[in-house]
Amino acid sequence: MWPWSHLAVGYVAFSAFVRIALRRRPSDRAAVVLAVATQLPDLIDKPLAWQFGLLSNGVGAAHSLIVGVPVALAVAVGLRFRGQAEFGAAVAIGHVIHVLGDILFAGLFGRPPVLPSFLWPVYAPPVSASAPPGLGAKTLQLLLDSRALLGGEVGRTYFLAQGLFLCGTAALWLRDGKPGFALPRSVWRSK
Repeated sequence: MWPWSHLAVGYVAFSAFVRIALRRRPSDRAAVVLAVATQLPDLIDKPLAWQFGLLSNGVGAAHSLIVGVPVALAVAVGLRFRGQAEFGAAVAIGHVIHVLGDILFAGLFGRPPVLPSFLWPVYAPPVSASAPPGLGAKTLQLLLDSRALLGGEVGRTYFLAQGLFLCGTAALWLRDGKPGFALPRSVWRSK
């Protein structure tokens, strides 16, 4: 999944949780924590694979159902005990939704078996002996590969559904009062 998809799915789940469990809208700071949490697995694992060649495919400890997800849940529990339940929920929901989204995406468009890739360190595909492509080159390659998905019915349906979902998420975010939008400006002004 692309970063904007992780953010959108994470935001919808988080907004629903905050509205149901806390009976209010997401706060600015929690929305920023959520935004980071929805990207964190890729910010850790992708450079390790694509830039440094330490992982084979960009799915390692941070994406792991054995390592990354339990660590995120432990951080969430710790934040809850410190009276920061909304931040804890943002970390847990953002991270877990990211991993589940990648599993779903890999199931739709990847080569089987999908699940073992998310069981690091129990399953770790061998690292290539060749030099890693570099973060920029690999990202460009994936963007170009995404265009190829549009050639098939499943790919076109996926991209249409994704576009509609992104629009719906934007509408929800606006209805929630654009949480997180004002925070960077307020931090900038305070300096």
